[in-house]
Amino acid sequence: MNSPILRMISALLLLTLAALACNLPQATQIPIPTTTNTPTVAALASVTDAPSSATPVPTDTVSPLPVPTPQDPLVARAALCWWGPGPVYDVISSLKQDIRVKLAGRGSIPGWLLVDNPTYHVPCWVQDIYLQVDPNTDLSTLQIFTPPPTPTPSPTNTRTPTPTATWTPGP
Repeated sequence: MNSPILRMISALLLLTLAALACNLPQATQIPIPTTTNTPTVAALASVTDAPSSATPVPTDTVSPLPVPTPQDPLVARAALCWWGPGPVYDVISSLKQDIRVKLAGRGSIPGWLLVDNPTYHVPCWVQDIYLQVDPNTDLSTLQIFTPPPTPTPSPTNTRTPTPTATWTPGP
């Protein structure tokens, strides 16, 4: 009884080994380089009394390093974007923290920058303390903007107190 099982296991083992042998890498012939000796004619240098023309030896030139392009300013803290510098002017929108904005210019009033409003795509005024400006950005090259005239408050109807007569009884 062991004999048929042993034969079957042996046959399966042989078939498995044969199948695995098909995937083995086959030997390939590697071409062996042959060397041929080619005769060369060596040029002989002759010494003459003629003056030699000295050619200048090229020198290495140092290329300037590329100047990194500054990144757009990062809004460091949420900020308001105004029509002009400060709360006298209306707010256009707010700027979310950790977004980048494009610089449009700088204000003639120190501490204020103009940025392209990412919501409405119009210039608006932001205090520079809310922006993290790349150190490679040269703010002096930006166009200087003068604030627009302050808005005049619209007249409101205010009630004027009217005198009323009060009666007080006498003695």
